[in-house]
Amino acid sequence: MSAGIGGEARWGVRGLEQPVAELRAALASDRLGHAWLFSGPDGVGKATLARRLVQALHCERRDEADAAGVDPCLECRACTRIESGEAPDVERITIGGPCDEEGHRDHVADGSTRIRICQARRLSKLANLAPFHASRRIFIIDTANDLQTEAAQSLLKTLEEPPGSALLILLAVDPDELLPTIRSRCRELTLRPLPRAALAEALVEDLDGLGVDEARELAAQGRGRYGLALRLHRDPAQRQLRETAIEDLRRLCAGSRNERFDHAAGLARSWRRERQAVLETLDVWRWWWRDTLAAVADAEGRGEAAPAGCSPREAVLALRATERTRRHLIENTNPQLALEVLMLDLPQLQFDEPESSREEARPAAAPPA
Repeated sequence: MSAGIGGEARWGVRGLEQPVAELRAALASDRLGHAWLFSGPDGVGKATLARRLVQALHCERRDEADAAGVDPCLECRACTRIESGEAPDVERITIGGPCDEEGHRDHVADGSTRIRICQARRLSKLANLAPFHASRRIFIIDTANDLQTEAAQSLLKTLEEPPGSALLILLAVDPDELLPTIRSRCRELTLRPLPRAALAEALVEDLDGLGVDEARELAAQGRGRYGLALRLHRDPAQRQLRETAIEDLRRLCAGSRNERFDHAAGLARSWRRERQAVLETLDVWRWWWRDTLAAVADAEGRGEAAPAGCSPREAVLALRATERTRRHLIENTNPQLALEVLMLDLPQLQFDEPESSREEARPAAAPPA
């Protein structure tokens, strides 16, 4: 990738010039510390940046790649093993990951929706062990927003008394949801989306055969987030899912209470089988409400069509209701009740035409669930 200049290009990332510069400076001064918090929306590059930091620490040819010794080569055995998730000294903590408790070593089958306290205890135990090959054991928590309250409190103990050979990298969509004591013990980097014009230009440069119009559409659907735009480009089904979710939301805002409750019942049934799909739908909805808020507040550069009659207050309340519903689902609140409350909180809106935004795709509206 030929992204930008300097460290951003050497690290192979887009739109993260300032975060990369801060990490390179910390590496150069040998003041990396024991814990970092990378915050930003889904698809902005948090996980990629975490991998690059790990690669910079473990790279076998770092001094050859860069005289300052802060840039990974991305080609040596250590770098490639980290990229593929096979490095023995790097542990990724996610929902459904393993723990050491007898009888429940893996939580994929039991439908976990949070990172559990038993996983945090396993992290604490491993953090106190010497690394296999590298100078540090590294733990990437993806995402810290998914920690159970008890797991967050257990993690806090590790952050308060960190082993010298451990490095924790927390990824968070919304750092305000974390315990203030966790945030205060991490060095925080905020990752922001690119301007959409800049993202479209980057996509044309990086993806062979991608036309300007499609790049602009991807930049709009990706909300300026390079990683999300790449995912949408590589997986047309995901693009269709997002487009359908937006059409569903527009239909519900213009629909009756019965239509809304029918859709809530359909989502509740899906929650029992495909939880991630329901969470992704809610994520699309909350980003749509954020864009709608920007449009009705006359924010420049959004290129979004605001629904007729939607006030900033209605957009804010709908956004908060969507975020609250997502949180309640993760906390195992009754799914149908939580989703029905969300339907009641959606504003009643009218749309002049099915979809007039010049930057969004325009599929046919999906039938009620």
